[in-house]
Amino acid sequence: MRTDRGRVREHNEDAVGGDPESGLVLLADGMGGANAGEVASGLAVDLLVSQLTSLLWDGLEVGQTQIRDAVGSVNQAILELADQVSDYQGMGTTLVLGLFLEQRLIYAHVGDSRLYRWRKGALQQLTLDHSMIQEMVNLGDFSCIEEALLAGVPTNVLSRALGSDYQVLVDVEEIRWETGDVYLLCTDGLTGMVTDDEMQSILENQELSLFEQADALVDYACRMGGVDNISVILARPQAVCED
Repeated sequence: MRTDRGRVREHNEDAVGGDPESGLVLLADGMGGANAGEVASGLAVDLLVSQLTSLLWDGLEVGQTQIRDAVGSVNQAILELADQVSDYQGMGTTLVLGLFLEQRLIYAHVGDSRLYRWRKGALQQLTLDHSMIQEMVNLGDFSCIEEALLAGVPTNVLSRALGSDYQVLVDVEEIRWETGDVYLLCTDGLTGMVTDDEMQSILENQELSLFEQADALVDYACRMGGVDNISVILARPQAVCED
């Protein structure tokens, strides 16, 4: 895990966390006035780690329904805190979460923080941004993101975020992972500065450990301008071998 405030922002409003023993990793990109963004992202990460690890440690099933419910309860907590503290009004956060189970990955996201999979030399984006520009492409207003960018559509307007509404729609998916896969969770501070091809080039360097690759991704984003906070989590799931 690596998080950095970048080269422009005064504060880091991203939050990263998880529980490696449980196979849980997640990050959030906060937004809001004053320091409210870091409050929202930190609250989201802390509450989700607490709720989901409690279920896992108790031996209870954690599937798509449990994750969706947990994210919904965190959304309520963010809204309730914003109602109680005037400085926190309007705060919100993105979220991307991965839970690695035996041969399965359950992932969830809200907003424009992303999950990628690097498999056999190819990098694939698994999540689809909840942003105005992506929604316009989805609706057919533009054929692709590049066309929308040329038309002047802003990239930083979200269509979904935790804390924006009392009913939040969470995208939750489940896939099978393979030995050798590497999964990249990141905020838009990375994807706004580094292209998919550039990220793939770093992940292809097998001489680097995952920690070194995470450092390389963040450092490259900073060298390219670092206009936003940058957070990266790299995970390589492995089968459990029993004698």
